[in-house]
Amino acid sequence: MDFKGFAARLGIEEEDFLELVELYVMTCRADIEKIRQGILLGVPADAAAAAHSIKGAAGNLGFEEMAGLAQKMEIQARAGSLENFKTYISDLEKQITGLGKG
Repeated sequence: MDFKGFAARLGIEEEDFLELVELYVMTCRADIEKIRQGILLGVPADAAAAAHSIKGAAGNLGFEEMAGLAQKMEIQARAGSLENFKTYISDLEKQITGLGKG
């Protein structure tokens, strides 16, 4: 990933951007756990709220693919469905792992 380019678009130094990415990864992992709990307990609203959080942070950092997936999850969960969420979580986790390869 072009972290230097992402940082430039935000008007910050690359080092500062990397700190934001580190914080994002920690927060995203916590939100994924909230989604898992929503699935386990059958509470789509909890999964939707956590997906909304991921969507916003990913969008702010320029991670459009993650933001798009999280938006899809949020919309689906708000409609009351948690179908395919285990696959979505797996996809999110792969993308998070990819952030370490920037």
